[in-house]
Amino acid sequence: MNQVPPPSSVLPKTLLSAVSEASRLDTLKVLTSVVLPTFGKGVIIRRPAVEGLAGRFNLDLSAVRLMQKLRRKYGASPLLLKIPFRPQLLLLGAKDVEFVLSRAPQPFSPATKEKRAALNHLEPGNVLISDPPRRAQTRPYHEAALATSERHHPLVSRFQAVIDEEIERIISADGRQELDWPLFAAAWFKIVRRLVLGDSAREDEGLTDLLNHLRSRSNWAFFLRKDRKLLEEFQRIVQRYADRSEGGSLVGFGPKDQSINPPSQIAQWLFAFDPAGMATFRTLALLATYPEHLAAAQAEALAGETERPLTRAYFLEALRLWPTTPAILRETTTEIAVPKVKEGTGLIIFTPFFHRDDANLKCAHRMEPSIWLDGDDALPLKGLVPFSAGPAMCPAHNLVPLVATMAIGAILARASIKLTSPTMAPSALPGTLDHFALKFDARRSTSSGT
Repeated sequence: MNQVPPPSSVLPKTLLSAVSEASRLDTLKVLTSVVLPTFGKGVIIRRPAVEGLAGRFNLDLSAVRLMQKLRRKYGASPLLLKIPFRPQLLLLGAKDVEFVLSRAPQPFSPATKEKRAALNHLEPGNVLISDPPRRAQTRPYHEAALATSERHHPLVSRFQAVIDEEIERIISADGRQELDWPLFAAAWFKIVRRLVLGDSAREDEGLTDLLNHLRSRSNWAFFLRKDRKLLEEFQRIVQRYADRSEGGSLVGFGPKDQSINPPSQIAQWLFAFDPAGMATFRTLALLATYPEHLAAAQAEALAGETERPLTRAYFLEALRLWPTTPAILRETTTEIAVPKVKEGTGLIIFTPFFHRDDANLKCAHRMEPSIWLDGDDALPLKGLVPFSAGPAMCPAHNLVPLVATMAIGAILARASIKLTSPTMAPSALPGTLDHFALKFDARRSTSSGT
């Protein structure tokens, strides 16, 4: 999956060789039904009101239906959207997804103009928006700190203790407890700050507020100037934690290299654990909709083993059904010998299309954890890429499911949960699931021993 692509000068004839060109009307339909709703919900931080509207009107499935119509009309080859000043290739074939993602950072760079404009508000030196030489310097820092190649992070026992402690505080011992997003999120971000920065950051809600403010500005990308004063304040605080290098934290575990601009790298960890929390909470809703899978996850939790393959598969299914990264963006860095495709052309991989494409995926709208039980967390040839794929695959693709499964297990070991809002039909899961609106009854289990 992380194979090194051949140099761009010797690329084989590609699956991109046949590119269709969308009509102006179809380009407008993509902009209004796919691009605008996706970015309207908030790519860097979710906007609750828009997320709620998207759920109410099932906008993600509407976008999937449109793309299916485009594929029937133009075929499965990439579709060129001739947007003034910024042409884009919209991928419609899963094999193209695998091809493009396997060839990063050249000739398909993750550091697109859109991504740089957004993340410069928050993490201007981050690996995601770095050129290839800088990327080669910063990527190893992330892989070392996050233990990218290891199923279980070396700090797993410490992480489990932190998670158990914080979840214990929100599962009431006094009968029935409503578990909603605000209650879960408060505990989740305490966990995140402790895991990333150390126990001294547990109560630093001001740092999280500052991060979220910068992320809100990032949502506007080109349309807002960078708030340098706010960014410098955020980076000073993060650098202070990095200098402290607290034991048992990711900043303490990672390499000590000031040349890689630690605040810009660490900011991404703090940011990325927000969508991880969204997916964790959605996994609980998914399990509550399928009693047999809920029972299996609860059994894994009570067994107390670190390895929980079923719960991990359930989490990956939640990410398939409701991707937290709805658009994977790439940009051509050189002429790729494809007619009509110039250097600097953007590429859009709209993940809900591939994850919920019922024309090619029988389980598109229902839960099917078996597809993840081979130990993988990306199936790029099928277009199933919850953590992207290839050389630019998320370096936390092992750590995030680990933390999520431990948090899910910590809840299920202490409580019996029932989804009270919204209701979902197991045979036809919604295209958009608004995590802000999820509510559970969480009754303390007698098996929890307290």
